[in-house]
Amino acid sequence: MKIIKWKFGGVAPKIDKNISIAIGNFDGIHQGHVKLLETAKLNALENNLAFGVVTFDPHPRDFFSTGNSSFKLLDELEKENLLRDIGVNYLIIIEFNEELKNCSANDFLSKILNETLKVTKMFAGSNFRFGKNREGTIEGNRNFASKLGLEIIAVDLKQTDSIKGKELEIISSQTIRKLIQNGQLNIANSLLGRNWCITGFVEEGKQQGREIGFPTANLDIKKFLKPPLGVYITRLKITGQKQLETSNDWLPSISNIGTRPTVSGDSINLETHIIDLNNEDLNINLYGKRIKVELLEFLRSEKKFNSLSELRKQIELDTKMAYDFHKLNSL
Repeated sequence: MKIIKWKFGGVAPKIDKNISIAIGNFDGIHQGHVKLLETAKLNALENNLAFGVVTFDPHPRDFFSTGNSSFKLLDELEKENLLRDIGVNYLIIIEFNEELKNCSANDFLSKILNETLKVTKMFAGSNFRFGKNREGTIEGNRNFASKLGLEIIAVDLKQTDSIKGKELEIISSQTIRKLIQNGQLNIANSLLGRNWCITGFVEEGKQQGREIGFPTANLDIKKFLKPPLGVYITRLKITGQKQLETSNDWLPSISNIGTRPTVSGDSINLETHIIDLNNEDLNINLYGKRIKVELLEFLRSEKKFNSLSELRKQIELDTKMAYDFHKLNSL
């Protein structure tokens, strides 16, 4: 997959052939996104076109936000990895800035997609809007695009099915965010089509977990959506830093998401302890490595304990429950 980063007004990137694209923010790469991406991919193959994805950085929500922007379902490297697995030839990341914000819908179609990026077919969700003040729509701008030789096609997004009373509602990143924030992890995972994960590079912490017999790999998750704070049964995988190739099988683990109130913590972090199922005396150095942590099951809410001894006893109980879960599910 060739990754192109471009900003409005910049030198046109080198693209070898005309492309059929799927366009959107693709925060989450959920089942609705996958339907859109697979539709665009199939069309590209049938018409001997390259298959491309056009997305934006920063996320428009980040660009317009003046407050808390902790809403992401996945980071950029993980998004690239998922798109690569789907079979994208070109990932085109357009810088979202003032110039792009003020670009009209017709200019977006003509100057950016048609002239600069060689797009001949654009696939988007039926509710996709684009251009200054979100003035552009698939139906409203289809005739203008057609005159350019650019066909724009709406794809009806996949419906949820999994949410009682909302079976006809389309799958959206916003719906998945609400489910995760409400602790409905299983439903969120079903809409994603995979277990929700948090990724990042392991930072060196204060070694407090090691001191009480439970060493952890610590991730700063300030940009990620926050689920209910507490202890989760998880699994961990080490990934490569460039192509994101996995360098091991899934490792059973248990994680805490929170502020560590017993030891006077402050910012919200993810701390993950690898569980040794086979008594192999695991000693894996994760510092500086990129890891993926999948959330499987919620165990309990975060709480403040009266002492480290009390905390240690609770961690032992939590770890035993996670151990039994992993043994039963044979990771």
